[in-house]
Amino acid sequence: MAGSNKMNIVLCVLVAVITILIFRPKGEGQDNAWITKHQAITQELSGTLIDFKDAELAQQQYISTGSDDYLKQFKSFVAHGDEHLFNLRDKYSGEANSERLRSLEQRLHAFYDQLRLSADARTLRGEKAAKDLMLTSRENRENQQLWKELSDMQTAELDKIAEQSKGYADTLSLMTSFYFCVIALLAFSFWFFARAKQPVLREAEEKIRVLESDLDNAKSQLERLANVDFLTEVLNLRGLSSVLSVEENRTTRAGGQLVAVIVNCDNFRRINEQFGHAVGDVVLKEIAKRIASTLRPSDHVARVGGDEFIIVLPETQLAYAMRVADRLRMAISDVPLRSANETVVITVSMGVATLPGKISSVEEVLTLTRSALKRSKMSGKNRVSLAREGAADEEEAPPARDIVEVLCDGAHFRTVFQPVIDLSTEKICGYELFTRGPDGAFESPAEFFRVCIENNVLTTVDLLCLKICIATTASAGNNLRFHINLFPSTMLDTPIDNLLALFPTERTGKTFCIEISEQHFVGDPGYLRDHVNAFKQAGILVAIDDVGFGRSSLESLILLEPDLVKVDRKYVSGVSKEPAKARLLKRVVNVAKSLGAEVVAEGIEVKDDLPILEEMGVHYGQGYYWGGLLEVLPTDAQRPTLSSDRR
Repeated sequence: MAGSNKMNIVLCVLVAVITILIFRPKGEGQDNAWITKHQAITQELSGTLIDFKDAELAQQQYISTGSDDYLKQFKSFVAHGDEHLFNLRDKYSGEANSERLRSLEQRLHAFYDQLRLSADARTLRGEKAAKDLMLTSRENRENQQLWKELSDMQTAELDKIAEQSKGYADTLSLMTSFYFCVIALLAFSFWFFARAKQPVLREAEEKIRVLESDLDNAKSQLERLANVDFLTEVLNLRGLSSVLSVEENRTTRAGGQLVAVIVNCDNFRRINEQFGHAVGDVVLKEIAKRIASTLRPSDHVARVGGDEFIIVLPETQLAYAMRVADRLRMAISDVPLRSANETVVITVSMGVATLPGKISSVEEVLTLTRSALKRSKMSGKNRVSLAREGAADEEEAPPARDIVEVLCDGAHFRTVFQPVIDLSTEKICGYELFTRGPDGAFESPAEFFRVCIENNVLTTVDLLCLKICIATTASAGNNLRFHINLFPSTMLDTPIDNLLALFPTERTGKTFCIEISEQHFVGDPGYLRDHVNAFKQAGILVAIDDVGFGRSSLESLILLEPDLVKVDRKYVSGVSKEPAKARLLKRVVNVAKSLGAEVVAEGIEVKDDLPILEEMGVHYGQGYYWGGLLEVLPTDAQRPTLSSDRR
């Protein structure tokens, strides 16, 4: 049947070819070729006219602004115009107007040379030198005459096409019959083709369905691989982050409690050294298997380190979580692994912690549970400890507070405020918020965050400081901007949706600005681009702080395109007395303005610096010239007024 259909299609095609040869109107091909050629000439003339006019406009914009974008546009338009002229030379070959075209081409190139000389002068010697070379009124009139001649040539070509088309209309009736016959034959052929192709189409559709099914399976497999640890087949860090987000939302709605348990294999390094890494991998697999077999279907387990696991227990009371942890400990240690010659005894130390209502990062979970894990290790291993003092299973007096617990306890944190001054009016337009640690050694910000880094809790503490600062602004007046510092590492460690969720949805006239210190950048600042863009889309400003501190300022500004640039105090303090410093500051300000960013000068301490900064176009200022740090954020009624002797 399929062979017969194919033969019918071949016959239909032969009939269509014979019909075309017999009934095709005579001279149609020549007429069509002539019309097509002159339509192409018309298009090339139009393109030439448009491109050289656009080149003139782009050159004038470049002279006025000095923008490289306009220079690129100018060169591009001229290149396109040259391409149109080249095509015209080819198409006008043998035509009566070829000599006229050559004359126009020479004048166009002369016009381009004038534009190019002025553009080169702007690049090398500045705007004034370029304007001295701009076209005179007489040259502009000559160029207008040039545009008119091009337009006249285009009109003449259109008239020729219209005249030729009028003669071609006499054959329209015959052409209609011809094309009707061809369409009928094609429809007939298509009918036979469709019948012949039906089995093939069904087979193709079936293959497509199979391929789509395979693609869906591959996507599911890739998603699983992205969220599951390859060795132990439990969740990895990415999978745990997704689970935490889901369970946090569910717990918030249900009003329940979320508990986390950290599991760490005791003496795992010794197992690797004594039995080899292959046996170590078997031990990790067995631990994951025994954990999974003991938990409820609603619980989650993830491998977060070499021999470290996190278990998330949704809607679980702390007392029950302690029993579950102890049952897990016994399930892992009761049955040792046996090899041909030796027995591998596995024990684990565990820490249990109740998670707060808002968990922004996996790092917070690790910080909360590791203090309890450390207590289990120090107490002899193979045991379960609670992340809080006074656990029910502890008979002895609770030990002194661990330094990590002190660092992560926000109860003794405090916030201080420094006004941000609008230099044009010397009025307060906002405040920068700083977090201070507990009194004593941690009160110094540098020491406080250094210890956080050493104890691997920087992200947790930084997020806690962010939450405290945001909460502090709740009672502040409206129409103010609040600057809050955030470490780049915290932005990378924390899902951006979790960061945005910390800010109030109803801001009642308040504007928040996240400050990222350039001196804390590690590697390519482009890693932060997606986070910065997400903040901007959410209506939160982004500032690059300490600009000028490092060597990659320009790269950071270009990649991240911040809303504000905060110039480091070393470029600001004493600028009125140091001309070299003023020149450097001017360059930094110009770069920031060219990127569309507002400029904030830090470290203003004397009145003499203000006129210099205002003359440079610096928008805002901060410094002890307007007083020290405030311990309380003023309301609208309490907002301080700058003293007249400082204005």
